[in-house]
Amino acid sequence: MKICIIGGGATGWWAAGYIECNFPEYDITLVESDIIPKIGVGESTLPQIANFFQKIGIREEDWMEKANAVRKLGNIKRNWNTNDDIPFTFWSNEDKKFDKNINKYINGEVSKLDFIKGMDEHNIYAYHLDAEFTSEVVKQNCKNVTHIIDTITELPSGYDLYLDCTGFERRFVKDKTMTTPEHLFVDSAWVCPFTLPENYPTQYTQSIARHSGWQFIIDLQHRIGTGYVFSSKHQQPEVAKEYFNQYTKELTPLKEPRLLQWKPGYLKNPWSGNTVAMGLSQGFIDPLESNALFMIQYSITTLVECLKRDYDAKTYNRMVNRVWNDNVKYIQHHYMMSNKTDTDFWKYYNKFDCGQTVWDNYNKNSSRYTNLYPDSIWATLATYYEEFKHYETK
Repeated sequence: MKICIIGGGATGWWAAGYIECNFPEYDITLVESDIIPKIGVGESTLPQIANFFQKIGIREEDWMEKANAVRKLGNIKRNWNTNDDIPFTFWSNEDKKFDKNINKYINGEVSKLDFIKGMDEHNIYAYHLDAEFTSEVVKQNCKNVTHIIDTITELPSGYDLYLDCTGFERRFVKDKTMTTPEHLFVDSAWVCPFTLPENYPTQYTQSIARHSGWQFIIDLQHRIGTGYVFSSKHQQPEVAKEYFNQYTKELTPLKEPRLLQWKPGYLKNPWSGNTVAMGLSQGFIDPLESNALFMIQYSITTLVECLKRDYDAKTYNRMVNRVWNDNVKYIQHHYMMSNKTDTDFWKYYNKFDCGQTVWDNYNKNSSRYTNLYPDSIWATLATYYEEFKHYETK
């Protein structure tokens, strides 16, 4: 099979590396422009990323330093519902330990923080990383990928399959019909890298609820990346920039803040004809919970499985859209379960009652091996928001 990947960056090169290691007999060409700026999709990952790089044949010690990476132990939520700095850590509920221990918290025997920390499994971790640097590492690991620097306006002929990795432009996507999620308004972000302060607390992504959205803070080895993710329907970009400057006034910027904007949604048919959309070409909803880099990884691994099993485009689209929908549900619950009412943005979400659905998802999504957001994740979310009225032991 001959495959042409249009677009480089993390999406293009991760796809090239993973396909090559699974199908060394394939003829793979990657075409990327040297004049189109790359948009970083995020620097916080989920634990599945480690296995992805291992399958490409890249050891952790070979890429972490080059990607300015640190191990990530979880996500600290601030100001979404309480003043608690509660870590969302990575743990498995295979032995039903949540059900065995939750009554200790409900009955006041342990604090919320101590209960959640007690669930932690320190052998499960993800990473904070510079995605563009990882693409360079994967590129160097590719052995037989033809690399072409060119700005093309039409698909080159002679290939069996094309991967569109051109970002929001979706230059060669054949079916651009989008699924637009309900109740998700954030569509913009002011982002900027800053110097790493001395003795800065590391290894947790910080997610802080703000005026019309939320702020992320991600530490790397030599800097931090932060951004104010907001709804332009509730706050004009220039006003949001003033808020961002206020939120970061004690930090030293390395560059000028940059405004990113997108239309939340994902393609209904990312594989259409002989073209598969990947990365930002496929979709983007909200960077909450590190879903952007995961969706790149999942889209690539799912495509490889479909090629191995001779599955068609319809099967691929169904599999990918299921995970996009899982992303949407989990992110919606973050906003809808908050009791914040200090701005119009948060007042909108206050009318929803997710007490039943959060536990429905807990009961339905049991295994961390088959679900992006398994029962442990839903249990942590419910505990953070202190939502137990519909809880029933499995």
